[in-house]
Amino acid sequence: MKLGTLAIPHPFTLAPMEEHTSFPFRVLARQHGASLVVAERLDAADVATRDKRALKLLHTAPHEQPCAGQISGADPAVCAEAARVVEEQGFAAVDLNFECPIRRLLARGEGGALMAQPELLAAIVAAVVRAVSIPVTVKLRSGPDDATMTAADIAQRVEQAGAAGISLHARSVQRAYAGGADWAVISAVKAAVSIPLLGGGGIRTAADAVRMLRETGCDGVAIGRGCLGEPWIFKQARALHQGSSAAAPTPAERGRALLALAEAEWRFYGPHLALRRLPRVACYFAKNLSDFAGFRDAVQKAKDLAGLKQVVSGHFR
Repeated sequence: MKLGTLAIPHPFTLAPMEEHTSFPFRVLARQHGASLVVAERLDAADVATRDKRALKLLHTAPHEQPCAGQISGADPAVCAEAARVVEEQGFAAVDLNFECPIRRLLARGEGGALMAQPELLAAIVAAVVRAVSIPVTVKLRSGPDDATMTAADIAQRVEQAGAAGISLHARSVQRAYAGGADWAVISAVKAAVSIPLLGGGGIRTAADAVRMLRETGCDGVAIGRGCLGEPWIFKQARALHQGSSAAAPTPAERGRALLALAEAEWRFYGPHLALRRLPRVACYFAKNLSDFAGFRDAVQKAKDLAGLKQVVSGHFR
């Protein structure tokens, strides 16, 4: 699969998730087989003005490439300037978020709100394509609501505007993450465009990812919540797609992956913020533990990495 000039070696990619797909998380996903990773969404206005926090989160390094930096906004000029910053930071592509269902974004006419404004959406894509030399991709949903499916029309518009690829979450903006994903819309969009299409929505296992490829004809799969605490899903999906299998991680391997992510977050965020993030990060890896409640309580009491290591050693034998 090629997104413009960017070659993606296999179909199984990491979907962007706000407050999840940080630099440390993306590195972990790449180490476990993700073919492409995408950074968490940032406001284009903050990136364009080089806000200190935005630039901190807009960090990349060669060992996580290929990686796309994702922005959202409703002003073509602001998005174009933000895209220039994404390129300057060293990302391999810039991804435009037109699907986020967060209310504060919708209230500003950004994210998923643009699924109801195809002309403006296409104008943003065209402005960003003109502003950068790296590939531009977009993330869409099926439409503003279940009764208004605009994805196929918008997909054609963004292809004409110069987008190199599309990632489609197979739920409407109104539905957010509730209910089942409608994979039929992925097939419809695939039939409407010639640029690569990544499908997403409802992927919980490697088998789900392979089944989406088979049933929809999409070129790749963007795996989101299914990889939280399960970074092995990328290798497992690739193996299954090739007709083989990848062994499930042992408890000790789960513990090591959790500690590697926690230590990387300690370095990236600093101890104070990393400690605040720790219970949620750790509990994703522990969801299959028989004593999950005991692990959760112990993690919440951990004060530093040494304390976390003691908790992990006691539960991931």
